[in-house]
Amino acid sequence: MLTLAGFLRRARRIKLIVLDVDGVLTDGSIIYSDRGDEIKSFNVKDGFAIRLAEEAGLRTGIISGRNSKLVERRANELGMAFVIQGKEDKKKVFDRLLTQFSLSPDEVCFIGDDLVDLPLLRRAGLGVTVADAPGELIREADWVTSSPGGRGAVREVIELILKAQGRWVR
Repeated sequence: MLTLAGFLRRARRIKLIVLDVDGVLTDGSIIYSDRGDEIKSFNVKDGFAIRLAEEAGLRTGIISGRNSKLVERRANELGMAFVIQGKEDKKKVFDRLLTQFSLSPDEVCFIGDDLVDLPLLRRAGLGVTVADAPGELIREADWVTSSPGGRGAVREVIELILKAQGRWVR
């Protein structure tokens, strides 16, 4: 794991922040209503930080293994650059995004929370996991948030990145 100084040094290069959803933007709970509707809870502080990142010129986006209309809706509300769902091979999608946005891996921060996210955690220039992630991710991550997924972890990372780049709201 990086020191804070090491994290901030890498954070200066970040141009794209890629997020998993369940366990990162949410606490990982999936609730179904009696009618079978899926319900997710998103943290408003995370959402506010995503908007700040977009307004500061960083791109943000989602790669998720699951499909959810709620995720699409939330990403649209926040002005995120892309939402890619239903993809188990996230590394292939990640590599396609590098080409699409003309970026190198060291210009990307990825935030994930479980084993399926390990390839992106290792590939991104700044691989971040949430406080309540499994030990395998915590051992491999460049940074571990102090907040668990769905409880401000994304806000925490974006704030550090924007501060490192001198773009934090003052």
